[in-house]
Amino acid sequence: MKKKETRPKSRSRRQLQHQQFAAYRTSQAPVIVHLATGARLQGLVLASDDYVVLLGRQPDDIRPTVVYKRAICLVTLANAPDAPVVAPAPAPEPDFLPIYIPRTSKRR
Repeated sequence: MKKKETRPKSRSRRQLQHQQFAAYRTSQAPVIVHLATGARLQGLVLASDDYVVLLGRQPDDIRPTVVYKRAICLVTLANAPDAPVVAPAPAPEPDFLPIYIPRTSKRR
């Protein structure tokens, strides 16, 4: 039975993207979403998941716009920020690290 190498994982794009949309959601800053078609949508980020983003005109908008993340090219703030948008604190890391075990035999 072969042992599989395990390496510490770096932060993926999905995690970074999730943190950025969470920062937009918590700060309630208006954003401009540039789509691949060239269209621009403006609003507040109400929610997001792995596939879509909900944009609304107000925080309690009853009919938000659903935008697929695959169609998004760029997300920018609508106005110049006076203070930088601060991402929420990440979840605490576990106290242990996976051990890296190098291979002892060569592949043929």
